[in-house]
Amino acid sequence: MTESAGPDVDPGRLPPARAAETPPPGYTAMVLSDPFEAYVGPFFERTETAEDGAERIWLAFRVDERHLNGGGHVHGGMLMTFADAALGTLAWRATGRTPSVTLSMETEFLKGAGLGDLVEVCPILTRRTRAILFIRATFHVRGEPILHASSLWKIIGA
Repeated sequence: MTESAGPDVDPGRLPPARAAETPPPGYTAMVLSDPFEAYVGPFFERTETAEDGAERIWLAFRVDERHLNGGGHVHGGMLMTFADAALGTLAWRATGRTPSVTLSMETEFLKGAGLGDLVEVCPILTRRTRAILFIRATFHVRGEPILHASSLWKIIGA
């Protein structure tokens, strides 16, 4: 076993309910039907209207003890899970609630995030063909970019 500077977290025990389950100002809690996302959530959402009149969706989660790696920073796997959920939420909405699946996702880790940080993202649909969606996003903590993600989504039945 290696020694780490991170907090002592028992990985076999889910921490009790905490303030992270209260939506941040302007957000509402998402209904998470995927069991894994429900386990690592909650996730939050809000919408806004851009200057061009387009509706934009913002998604967020607050880093808690379950999301940390041994060094006390948010685990890259948690960020990738949230990226898949966030970009997938845009895919779901962009197709009028037609199911789609992740074909590929590329991520670039730019900076860490810590306990209590609010990770926010506004995914963007950059291209759509008959069967494929191209989506990208930059994830932020306090306005600073921490992760870039781009993905391809296959529209089921198309």
